[in-house]
Amino acid sequence: MWLALRFRHWALDCRITPEASDGGAGMLVTETTAQRQRIVAADPVALAAGARNGMALADARLRLPEAVLHERHIALEKTAMVRLAGWAWGYSSQLHWALAGGDKVTCTHLIMEIGASQRLFGGRAALWQRIETDLTRMGYRYRAGLGETPQAALAFARADESIRRRRCPDELSIACLDLSANVRATLSASGLRLAGELFALPSGTLIHRFGPELSAYLERLRGQRPHGLALFRLPSRYNTRHELNAAVDSTQGLVFVLRRVFDALAGFLLGADSAIQTLRLSLIHEREPPTRLQLALSAPTHDARHLEHVAHQRLERVQLVAPVVGLRLVSDRLRRSRHKQAGFWPQPGQDNGDDDSWPAVLDRLRARLGHEAVQWLHQIDDHRAEHASVYRDRPPSAVATPSQASDPLPRPLWLFESPRPISDRALTQWCWLHGPERIESGWWQQGQRRDYYRVLDTRGRLLWVFRDLEATDRTTAYYYVHGLFG
Repeated sequence: MWLALRFRHWALDCRITPEASDGGAGMLVTETTAQRQRIVAADPVALAAGARNGMALADARLRLPEAVLHERHIALEKTAMVRLAGWAWGYSSQLHWALAGGDKVTCTHLIMEIGASQRLFGGRAALWQRIETDLTRMGYRYRAGLGETPQAALAFARADESIRRRRCPDELSIACLDLSANVRATLSASGLRLAGELFALPSGTLIHRFGPELSAYLERLRGQRPHGLALFRLPSRYNTRHELNAAVDSTQGLVFVLRRVFDALAGFLLGADSAIQTLRLSLIHEREPPTRLQLALSAPTHDARHLEHVAHQRLERVQLVAPVVGLRLVSDRLRRSRHKQAGFWPQPGQDNGDDDSWPAVLDRLRARLGHEAVQWLHQIDDHRAEHASVYRDRPPSAVATPSQASDPLPRPLWLFESPRPISDRALTQWCWLHGPERIESGWWQQGQRRDYYRVLDTRGRLLWVFRDLEATDRTTAYYYVHGLFG
């Protein structure tokens, strides 16, 4: 079973209209062909005034003299359709999409095989309800059709409501079939009106009178030949651009826009069962270089609200150099989304996946305080205590390095900037758990000789203490606290 979605106004719906823009005058998307501008998409206001796809711009201007005009942007439509296909991947792995253009594709459409997914989502009705809810939330206008083949589903998406419900291919009008204008005209001149009349003709007669392409199409329509459509494959990274129907001149005005942008990203990631950890967000201006922001997250995510929150906090510290007319998002490599298996008894410290988990908190701190304000301590291969850790902007890997795995004596990563001397009284009150561990360095490395111990103080803290073997003057301390264990 295949589901076809036709988007007659895709050239306009794939753009984002800011919440504060005034759409009362109507909005049109035009395309210039053969030195003639025609309408390829219109908003509800323009449609109510009589504008139609294919209408000359001059005729539409008579009905809508103050309509806002946009030129068709093919590249923008393609990236938007890739986003939508990524969302649809969550319902089907067999997808095909095509943009309107030329004589062969009259309407932008997306076709997906849903027969294998019906049981997974609780039946056809439940599956369709989820798809319908998603499309409505994304703001797309569409017509849907179901069929046993992709070509049949697309034909039913063009048909009237009564024909779509009965799903009888014989009742389809010739106008619903995916045929060129010349073939339709020839069939009409021959007195043929319904698909069933074509099915009744011998294939030899069809080929002789109308050519082999019509016969091959009818065989695909009825499942007698493979559908021959190129299936969609997920890209390795998220790379898309959003165009705004009206410029936004403040970061506050981007609130609604960013919600749409990150909802689209989350839909793509959820459909692709993927997550991202780095996202480059570019605010595009008409005459100025883009304003670029990089969102480097503490852990991979596909949560739209978390991404939106981090972006908002970054934008609070940005001064726009010019109004924003578009946005571009480029992610790092898509990562397989990790689904946490929730046990019956929650484990201490287990990340529950919500927006209050520690990676989300760290991301919000970074967005507000700056990327360099939050760092992670990493252990490196150096036996000297002061040089055995380093600050980095990513959390350490959960996989132990060979040196870490073979080291039987753990050391704290958190060291004091300067070792703190210990009084004689404290030495007698603390509990000495383990040691000594001798650490020495050569004369070219400041010539240190120390014995390190793990010690429990009277407050229950686990300390890393050393005795300075180079100290000979009793006026200086022999023992120092160098670090704390977590």
